[in-house]
Amino acid sequence: MQVGTFVNKQTNESFKSCIFTDNMNNHIFVAFSSMLGELTPKQISEMKRNLQVVTLKSGSHVLCKQGSTWEDVEL
Repeated sequence: MQVGTFVNKQTNESFKSCIFTDNMNNHIFVAFSSMLGELTPKQISEMKRNLQVVTLKSGSHVLCKQGSTWEDVEL
C-alpha cells in the first residue's frame, strides 16, 4: 500500500488517497473516510489493526475504523 496526493480535476483541490497494487500491477484507490480524515503512512501503520477497507455499493473503496457500521436507508 502507498499513500499518494492527487488533484480533483473538477475542483482543482488536492487530496490524499491510499493505493493498493496487486501482483498484476492493478491499482485500487481507497479514499479516507470523512470521519477518519487523512492519515499519514505512519499513522496508518500504527492503527493498522483497527482499520478496514469497505467497498461501497458504488464500487468505491473507503478506509475507516473497524466496527464502523454503515446502514442502508431507503429514501
